[in-house]
Formats: sequence, structure tokens, C-alpha cells
Amino acid sequence: MFNYFTDIIVFIFLGFAIIYPFFLWITPLKKIDSGFYRFNLGMCCVVGALGVAAFHFLDPSLIINIYVWIWFGAFMIVTALYWNSTNINNMVITAISLFGVGTMIGIVTDIVHEEFLNGVWFIVLLGSSITAAVFFAMILGHWYLNVIALPINLLKKATMSLWGLLIIRSIWDIVYLSTNTIVDTFGISHSLWMFMFQFDGFLLAVAFFMGNIVPITLNFFIWRTLNLQATQSATGLLYVSIVSILFGDLLFKYYLLQYGFLV
Repeated sequence: MFNYFTDIIVFIFLGFAIIYPFFLWITPLKKIDSGFYRFNLGMCCVVGALGVAAFHFLDPSLIINIYVWIWFGAFMIVTALYWNSTNINNMVITAISLFGVGTMIGIVTDIVHEEFLNGVWFIVLLGSSITAAVFFAMILGHWYLNVIALPINLLKKATMSLWGLLIIRSIWDIVYLSTNTIVDTFGISHSLWMFMFQFDGFLLAVAFFMGNIVPITLNFFIWRTLNLQATQSATGLLYVSIVSILFGDLLFKYYLLQYGFLV
């Protein structure tokens, strides 16, 4: 796994920083204070900077490197302009993030072997969306301690977004694991479900459990606590969900890079 450590860091950090701003549409500025935007944009800049730094260790192509710096520079400029502003335009932030999505597809092309390229960009972006969604929901949950009378439906929308993304990945993973095989060193073909019971596939089973089953189950309890207006309890459960999702995503990306599994 450590052979792919830098690649995994690039996928997780850059993917997070690029996808995260899309979730700001859940919390329009008129329903929340500008400090929420300032914190989130600043956080994306820090995480993005770490991802950009890690990307340079991979010796990227010049073209992709230029695209990465254009995205990061534009995002830093917008963050600086909006830092003390009360007039923030989500369309501008989204436009930069859309450019970032295209850049992320280029990064995937630069890192992953061509034979796996057809679907790998989808699974990388989906994983980044899930990671961004759970962090966004957790941070939003904390904001209920700072802002009086913040509508509960904002956190419910964030939770539903996370739930939807998790369900999409779970369905994708079940179909993919059921329809694909792996050939071992003896030339014997095994289904990927059976591969999970082998030594090399055990962590794939852990990834499926921690990355899909656990957070979906936690989301059920998060939703129940939100119906009781218990935002602090829901935020605590989101912390657990973050650990589970990050652990699962780390293992999923290892199997993507090591075996080419699109999970």
C-alpha cells in the first residue's frame, strides 16, 4: 500500500478540494453567515495545497501541471476576494470547481494505466464526493452551535446528499464485484466476492464494509437524531462516519491502483 501512498494522497486531497465547494449550494449565503463560507473556502485552499504539493512528487506532465496551477490559483484568488465579502456568488465558485473536475480527470489520466481509464475517473470523483459530503455535513453540524435559529433542513439536505452518494457507490460496487473476476497466479479465475475471502482480498472486504455499509447505517441514526432536533448528537455520529469513510476510501484507492478494481 505504501507504494501508492503519494498517489492516494493526491486523489483524496485534490479530489476533496475540487468537489467540496459544490456542496455550498446546500447553504445559500442568505441562510447562513459569511463566516461559514470563509472557513470552508479556506479549508479547501489548505487541503488543495497539500494535494498540489503531493502531485509534484509524482513527476506529472507539463500540461496537467499547468491545469492544476490554474485551478489552484483561481480558487485562491476567489477565496481572497470573498474572504471579507458579504456578496458571494456560488456560480463563480462552481465554475472554478467544474474546471477542477476536468483537471482531476486529467490527473487520473496521468496516474492510472490506460486500460483502466474508462471508468476510473467516475469512481475517483464519486469517492471524492462522498468524502466531501461527510465533511461538509459535519462542519455544518458544528455551525448550529454558532448560528441561532439555523434551519434544520440544511443539515437534513446535507445528510440526504451523503446518503444518495453512498447508495450510488454501494450499487456500483455490488454490480462491479458481481460481474468481474480476477485470475490468480495459477491461472484460476475467481469472482471478486470470492477474492475477498483470500488473503490479498481481505482488505477489499474491509473497504466495502467500512466505506459503504457502516456509513449508510450511521446515516439512518443521524437522520433519526435530526428528526429529534438533536444536531449535536448527529454531528457526533458524523465524526464516526468520517473515520469510516476515509478508511474505506483509502483501501478502495489502493485496490484501484494495485489491481485496477473500479470500486
